[in-house]
Amino acid sequence: FFISQPSAIAVSLGRAAQSGELWHNLAVSLREFAIGYSASVVVGILAGALAGRFRTVEYALDPFLWFLYSAPLISFYPIFVLWFGLGVRAVIAITFLLSVTQITVSTLSGVQNVNPGLLRAARSFGASERDLLWKVVLPASVPMVIAGLRLGIGRALMGVVVGELFGATAGLGFSIAYYGALLKTTDMIASLVVIVVLGVLCTQALSAVEARFDSWRTGPGS
Repeated sequence: FFISQPSAIAVSLGRAAQSGELWHNLAVSLREFAIGYSASVVVGILAGALAGRFRTVEYALDPFLWFLYSAPLISFYPIFVLWFGLGVRAVIAITFLLSVTQITVSTLSGVQNVNPGLLRAARSFGASERDLLWKVVLPASVPMVIAGLRLGIGRALMGVVVGELFGATAGLGFSIAYYGALLKTTDMIASLVVIVVLGVLCTQALSAVEARFDSWRTGPGS
């Protein structure tokens, strides 16, 4: 009941793909992940960049960031169920909450650690605060931002799975809960494999994005 063979898992995946169950559950989870994670990326990068550049924004956000960063955020899920009801909206809300804090903190750290020489050089050429933020600060913060996005992917997937485990009628998390309750370990592990593969693919996609937007940086010997 507790382990399964790789060949049996492959057969289970093939059967689920052929019946359409896999694609339906994957589509539901991907939609929830895409909406929740995309919202967290936009809000997290914007909030982190503003907090990193302006002390008043940092002081305003700091108590909330410390609270969200240290609190067991999964415990907020019952509150979201009360607010949004069981289903997609509650899953998206917990997905957003789990990932936005990490992205915000990483972006803030990256912005605050930008080389001051870059800022002085840009100002000497008449760059405005807006130009500094979009053309100097954010590009120079790419490594830390990408690190936050990577960690955010794992947290967002966790939010999707947790939300679907307890309050969904479809999705990969629901599939894990359903087959786990029936003691169908092979089918349950098959859903876990899909989630792991999804996380790896998203992380690799971020690596490609990092290489694209970080190509202007030069090494120490350049």
